[in-house]
Amino acid sequence: MAKGEDLMHYFVILLSFLMVGTALKADSSSSSRIAAVVNNTVITKADLMNRLRFAAISSGLEPTSENLDRVKDQILRIMIDEALQLQIGKKYGIEIKKDHLQAAIKDIEESNGMPEGAITRMMEANGIPFSTFEDQIRAQLTWLVYIREKYPLKSLEIKQQDGLPSLQIADWEIDQEIKLQKNKETKTQYHLAEIVLPFDSSDQEAEIKQNLNNLTEELKKGAHFGALAQQFSQSATSAQGGDMGWLTEDQLEPEIKEALSHLQPGQLSAPIRTSQNYNLIAFIERKLPGTGESTLLTMQQVLLPFPNNVTEDKAREIMKLAEDLSHSAKNCKDLEKMSLERFPSASLHLTRNELLSTFPEALQEVLLKLDINQGSEPLLTQEGGLIVMLCDKKSQKDPEFTREDAESLITSRKHALIARRELRDLKRHAFIDLRM
Repeated sequence: MAKGEDLMHYFVILLSFLMVGTALKADSSSSSRIAAVVNNTVITKADLMNRLRFAAISSGLEPTSENLDRVKDQILRIMIDEALQLQIGKKYGIEIKKDHLQAAIKDIEESNGMPEGAITRMMEANGIPFSTFEDQIRAQLTWLVYIREKYPLKSLEIKQQDGLPSLQIADWEIDQEIKLQKNKETKTQYHLAEIVLPFDSSDQEAEIKQNLNNLTEELKKGAHFGALAQQFSQSATSAQGGDMGWLTEDQLEPEIKEALSHLQPGQLSAPIRTSQNYNLIAFIERKLPGTGESTLLTMQQVLLPFPNNVTEDKAREIMKLAEDLSHSAKNCKDLEKMSLERFPSASLHLTRNELLSTFPEALQEVLLKLDINQGSEPLLTQEGGLIVMLCDKKSQKDPEFTREDAESLITSRKHALIARRELRDLKRHAFIDLRM
């Protein structure tokens, strides 16, 4: 069994908990009614209702009957998976101790800026048993331990004497990953998040797609993407609220790459069908080549504001003055001085040591073309003519991506694929009786 510290290193759940004034109360008369039987485990309708209300509240959904009914089938699928995972834990003697659960809950609260005990109080206020949350975490941790212990990482040089399965990574895989990471800064990168709903057979496709459409509707109503991903997504990224990190196009599945070509940062994709999943992609932001996080800029911005009810001729006059100032100024201090002398109402803003990747994409494109102490061509905005001048540019060395980092990343990916396969096999051989 892995130690508590090791578990917490590999398992960080990100949730956004939103309080609601009133929650639906479970019908006590239904507490003994069965929603599903999974081998020797019974999931009652009361269990399902508690989990539905918890999922709704934690992801910002109003827990109305209509909203809960939209996500009922998907939540029941997840609870069936968790029942199978807990059964495997019992079979192999995997015990998740109380302090491990408490450490996970503390991590959740800290990562969301919540005071200690806030989750407990939220669930008590809404009449939801705390075991609903604990069982969810226990199942996820149990499955993580099971997969890692059944498929430990072993060197290719070490022969398996006992015939047990293992996870093996070749040197060429590590070399390839290191090369990929080094080449990232020369390509456009995309920061994405995902909600993934797998289907095990073609018979399930229509239902799974509809489940994802339901989640899309809730997102349009204001639900939190990261919290929905944690509650509903069945991908390894769910623990991070669906965050996929920064990826280049060659790291994306063809279907996702195609969908991304029609999106802008801040937009949400339609449901995307891949080989065995339906995916919902949130396009968070884009990073242009050469705009790595190691580039720090100091930049002077000067806005020559338009007067109210500005005429076209007056706007042209101000833009021409902005052009003259940009071409005449020798450095940032010179630009500041000349602007105030020739246009007293000019608005100035000096940005110091800011990461290039944090600026809007259009501004990044302008800044990438500038040398130190070079002003841009004036940019036409609704407020007036904008000049930007690069005052300083420096780089801070990124932490080296080591072979150990590559091995850890590849291991995580392979374990995620194995976990999906193992769970699919478990479901195929399990007795699952749906009563709803």
